[in-house]
Amino acid sequence: MPTTTGTAKVGQKLTANPGVWGPAPVTLAYQWFRSGVAITGATAATYDLAAADLAKTITVRVTGSKAGFTTAAKTSAATVTVVVGTLTGPTPTITGTKTVGSILTATPGAWGPSPVTLKYQWYRGTTAITGATAQTYTLVAADKGSALKVRVTGSKTGYTSLSRDSALTAAIG
Repeated sequence: MPTTTGTAKVGQKLTANPGVWGPAPVTLAYQWFRSGVAITGATAATYDLAAADLAKTITVRVTGSKAGFTTAAKTSAATVTVVVGTLTGPTPTITGTKTVGSILTATPGAWGPSPVTLKYQWYRGTTAITGATAQTYTLVAADKGSALKVRVTGSKTGYTSLSRDSALTAAIG
């Protein structure tokens, strides 16, 4: 009977281990299933788990064929239920002149697996600045003497959200 290896988590790869077929050589074909339903186009020895697989189980059917022999098909046991994936993201940085009237820009870095939707929230110290939710922020008089930071939150269907905070800037002049 075939088996699968890998972690049942969105964004991870499962690999089919077909077992021993004979007499050799035997041509093997693969079909992956999501909770018993064939996954269109999933016919390789590996399968990348997608958001559609979340909360489902995965199996693989291996079909062996050889001229002069009866074709045989065997299906693996189901994986555990597929769980949410994990996003990765670096600590964002802030660029720009730290004086009232200047524009600061958040540089989020590379988040993955791509594409990831990013949201921004600027903070004056530990207090969120109302309405400051763009990648850029224009410094106002209320910022003078305070240090600012930006929080970048990444989201993607089938994955847990992830937030990263930049370091605080020097006091705004």
